[in-house]
Amino acid sequence: VEMGQVFPGFLTQILREGFTEFGKSMRGYLTNEAILHAPESRTSSPVRIPRDPLTYEHVQIKGLYPCGEGAGYAGGIISAAIDGEKCAMMIGAILNK
Repeated sequence: VEMGQVFPGFLTQILREGFTEFGKSMRGYLTNEAILHAPESRTSSPVRIPRDPLTYEHVQIKGLYPCGEGAGYAGGIISAAIDGEKCAMMIGAILNK
């Protein structure tokens, strides 16, 4: 499916311009064979799994540490990684008590 059939015109134009500009600095990035297959959006999960704000542990299930995008605490790959790191650090601190 062509990108213009999926996204609104203004978004298709912005993406094309962005790909072209990035392609100028990253040789081989933009080719006639390039495929756009899963653009990430700035949305997060419509569901939020509850967790204690201090311990990051689930409010009812001991030992469960919901984190990242799927748990509703991030909106993309970077924020999910940061939230995962925060949870891991908290778990480490709890285990080292």
